[in-house]
Amino acid sequence: MPIIRNKEDLTLLNKIKSIIHKARYVAFNAVNTEMLKAYYEIGKRIVEEEQKGKKRAEYGKKLLETLSVELIMEFGSGFSVTILKNMRFFYQIYKDRISQSATDCYTVSLRN
Repeated sequence: MPIIRNKEDLTLLNKIKSIIHKARYVAFNAVNTEMLKAYYEIGKRIVEEEQKGKKRAEYGKKLLETLSVELIMEFGSGFSVTILKNMRFFYQIYKDRISQSATDCYTVSLRN
């Protein structure tokens, strides 16, 4: 049962709740957008590394395993070989559909 019984106070409370819900929703979507950009960029880097010459292609077989171990040590779970393969696949599927400008801002921020 709400503590506030006054109609004006209840209206104010509902407006404040709405602001909080909206802020949480926007923040959640912003985080998801940035993570998708990161996964796309990680997939791109993996593909670019694996496609260098035939000698590098053999190295590529171990590349995901090595990356997985290193990333898990630093960032915890969420970077298994399977997940890295999914990131690579995500890039391969969407590389022709995502405008370069969508990822440019992310790449530029990584360089700074």
